[in-house]
Amino acid sequence: MGNYKKIEMSGIKDKRILFFAPAFFGYELKIKAKMEEMGAVVDFYDERSVKKAASRALLKISSDIFEYKSKRYYSNIIEKHKNQTYDYIFVVKCDMMTESILQDLHIAFPKAMFCLYLWDSVKNIKGVTDKFKYFDRVLTFDRQDAVKYPVMKFRPLFYADEFRLELNKDNDYKYDISFCGTIHSDRYKIIRKIIDYCRQYKLKYFTFCYLQSKFIYHFYKITKPEFSKTKESDFSFAKMSSRNISDVVKKSRVILDVQHPNQMGLTMRTIEMLGMNKKLITTNPEIKKYDFYNPNNILVVDRKNIQIPHTFFKSKYTALSDDIFEKYSIESWIKDILVNI
Repeated sequence: MGNYKKIEMSGIKDKRILFFAPAFFGYELKIKAKMEEMGAVVDFYDERSVKKAASRALLKISSDIFEYKSKRYYSNIIEKHKNQTYDYIFVVKCDMMTESILQDLHIAFPKAMFCLYLWDSVKNIKGVTDKFKYFDRVLTFDRQDAVKYPVMKFRPLFYADEFRLELNKDNDYKYDISFCGTIHSDRYKIIRKIIDYCRQYKLKYFTFCYLQSKFIYHFYKITKPEFSKTKESDFSFAKMSSRNISDVVKKSRVILDVQHPNQMGLTMRTIEMLGMNKKLITTNPEIKKYDFYNPNNILVVDRKNIQIPHTFFKSKYTALSDDIFEKYSIESWIKDILVNI
């Protein structure tokens, strides 16, 4: 890891930031907007030089496949801003930036502090550990990665401003439990079990199951037993807006979270539930290690043997302390990455 550059630690007001992040349900734009609201001047670019789903899939094999395309993409960005002095080069994920591109960025912007944040596990980003040496700060949402790689600092994800909600004290809910998310791994199998549970106990539920394409749906229908009796209309092939997700959550007593079995870092949706003061049922046992964990608010279930005490739906949410509540806001997240050491 490089030497820390001297930089004023009073915040990011009037700082210039060159920000790179992959498109991820619009969160990259929320981060940009919040940094600007905090007084920074931000130039933003997609971290990936390719946009199509098939190309992104190839990234999981190797970013070298698109080395020439990425080199040209970043060369154009550097050429456009070469006369600009940046305080920060802020990168999220870094699956397409090669070491050569990172070297070029250092040459072009020698006074900038380079900050990297991983909202995916190291094992899911090919070759990323070789790039750590180009950054002054490396942070991760995955506690286990932070233990494994001492160069990394552990910093969980955040809730955006639209997921900041006062505690519902009148218990007026439309749904007892809801799920909104992308279907992958064993998620749909678990969702089906939860639906069966809701029907058994006459609980009201809402599910929004997103798939990237109809091709993926038909592939799953052939390869996954839990899809055998489904139809296309059971799924959406268009994403739900952040505002609509927020509206569903507001109307829900409990939110279901099913993390990928190969990922232990807490999902964005999990942290958003803190901002909205919502009870959570999750398959991720790692959550018990976090400072906001309260068994009254969060029920951890075994994804292979789901057991839900009916009393969990009847008890009221226990409010978090103000310090912990604010710690997971998007503004605090930005400060921890760029400012706080």
